[in-house]
Amino acid sequence: MPYFDLGVETRLFFTDDPAQDADDPAAEPLLLIHGWCCDSHDWNAQIPDFLGHHRVISFDLRGHGRSTGSKGLRPRVLAADVAALLRQLGITGSAGSAGGRVVAVGHSLGAMVASALAVESPELVRGVVAVEPAYGLTEAEVERTTRTLGDLGAPGTQQRLLRYLAALAGPEAPRPLTTWHRRRAMGVPLDVAQAALAGMWLAEDQFGSRERSTAYLRGRSCPVLAVYSERQGDRADWERGLATGPCDEVHQLPGGHWLHQEHPDLFNSLVLGWIDRLPATDRSSRTRARC
Repeated sequence: MPYFDLGVETRLFFTDDPAQDADDPAAEPLLLIHGWCCDSHDWNAQIPDFLGHHRVISFDLRGHGRSTGSKGLRPRVLAADVAALLRQLGITGSAGSAGGRVVAVGHSLGAMVASALAVESPELVRGVVAVEPAYGLTEAEVERTTRTLGDLGAPGTQQRLLRYLAALAGPEAPRPLTTWHRRRAMGVPLDVAQAALAGMWLAEDQFGSRERSTAYLRGRSCPVLAVYSERQGDRADWERGLATGPCDEVHQLPGGHWLHQEHPDLFNSLVLGWIDRLPATDRSSRTRARC
């Protein structure tokens, strides 16, 4: 089975599928990164379409799914995990390497990890797709979320967690999806859930709060596609203010927090179309690229 050992307690489960069109010179690899209390199954509705022209790498963050590890659950550390995995798979960012660079597609916490990878290891990243990212929260949103979930494991918090997930999904989300989200979250170890929650918004090196996000995300030197649900107008407008390159785009789609699962055809078309519009050369240059 495909596992990558990072240390004594941390082992990552991953899959690495080749593009179906192996002769496509533009078949750059896509890296799929799931969110908090989720796992790489989140991308089942994307992988078949993405494999048409792209190598697809997907994995479980440490402590989630089939991966192990309960420490270091902060976006920058998780991004270092990803960088080590990519290099193990031959993606080094060096000119002429077989793996090239990745377009990192991340959802929620995964969007933070994808962004941290772009900031901390820019040589590995050709572009970032941030789906309903967990960054850019106002102080009131951070306070409300940590008040709701900050004491996971205490009496009554399980019901609060389930209500929180239901609110994220929205009332129109299909019941099989919300059932899946609920059952999966209940299986995540409490110490992992708590540590990852703190890593997003409370840790010393967090960049989830809006002030920290604004400063940190300006370090992304690659093109960025941000995708929000229609109800996240404030955060979508804020993200538009971060855009500095000609290939940066911000879109809003119908649905809740897992909009890529609710409307996979629409989402997949948006992402693949954006990748196709990136210039064939010098795609990471904000000043020279023209989309």
